Amino acid sequence: MRKALAAAAVLTAALWPFALRTAEEVEAQIRRLADQVGDIAGKQRGLLDQVDLLRRRIRLNEAVLQRLAQERARTASDLEAARRTLEETEHRQARAEEYLRARIRQQYALGLLQEYRLYFTVNSTQDLRAAGLYLQALTTRDAARLRELQRARRVQEETRSELQALTLRQEAQAAETVKEKAALESQQARLSVLLSRLDRERKTAEQALDESLRAARGMDRYMEDLAFRKRVEIFTKNMADAKGRLPAPCEGARGRGFGDYVHPRFRTRVPHPGLDLAAPLGTPVRAVFDGVVEYAGWLSGYGYTVILRHPGGYFTVYAHLDQITVTTGQSVFGREGLGTVGEIPSLGRTALYFEVREGGRAVDPAAWLEGGTHDD
Repeated sequence: MRKALAAAAVLTAALWPFALRTAEEVEAQIRRLADQVGDIAGKQRGLLDQVDLLRRRIRLNEAVLQRLAQERARTASDLEAARRTLEETEHRQARAEEYLRARIRQQYALGLLQEYRLYFTVNSTQDLRAAGLYLQALTTRDAARLRELQRARRVQEETRSELQALTLRQEAQAAETVKEKAALESQQARLSVLLSRLDRERKTAEQALDESLRAARGMDRYMEDLAFRKRVEIFTKNMADAKGRLPAPCEGARGRGFGDYVHPRFRTRVPHPGLDLAAPLGTPVRAVFDGVVEYAGWLSGYGYTVILRHPGGYFTVYAHLDQITVTTGQSVFGREGLGTVGEIPSLGRTALYFEVREGGRAVDPAAWLEGGTHDD
């Protein structure tokens, strides 16, 4: 109910009889609604970026779960093989132990010295030596066989314990991954709800803006005042439609492009969210698209700077100017002058620093300018 009332309030404000309002009030209303549409669009782009990131993380989780499932299947197979080997080893050891027990029982029945009576039945020293070697070999063989089986059993038990521990770790990792995936999907669902709400708000604001523009076009001032008409028509455009076709803000060679770079002296990574355009001092700097001056003046780290707000929630930044020829709040049109090229202290030469921002996020300006992403 509150959302419906809020939407109705926006429409009511937009549809207020313009005949009873001044041209300045009409223009202010249109600017406010256009800013509202741009702000909502910026929020939508931000949320869409978050949704895209969540989708990539969910796909990564799915890949991890698939890999874990394969590893668990291999581990289960190895564990089953180890179980069978251990059972076989235990069976062999049981047979050996049974054989030794049988021999012990036989020896007990014949007397403890039964085997050694062999020494007293020989007729020569050679036979005596052979009998001793036989008894020694028999005892050594039995002991070695038993030790081998015991050692094999210990190895198999260790292997099975390691595989069981590995299975538990894999199951724990899978459970944690499933839990993380569920949390990501829950967050994605919440963002989807927010996107749906923003989409409704944007449609309401766009409807109000369209109604305001139609009402403004019906005013006598719109027909009589060309400057007023041009200012109103700014808000019928969207800079996104001109992506890849914007003119360069000044004549000059493209220098350092968008993205981090390594400082040549300090060897540290330095962010560079814009584009340098090398040009002589005093080269005219012009707007790349219709908009309103959001800021014009000195900005720390940027020098003399002009920031334009464009329809659709976009901004362009023109920094390190030598002179500024516009004022805050002024409407400007494509190719209209903003100032002149100054010097970028970090480069030690004259150049324009240019940025394009979608809401508050910097994007590669070269992708927006005519001529693509080529940098000199």
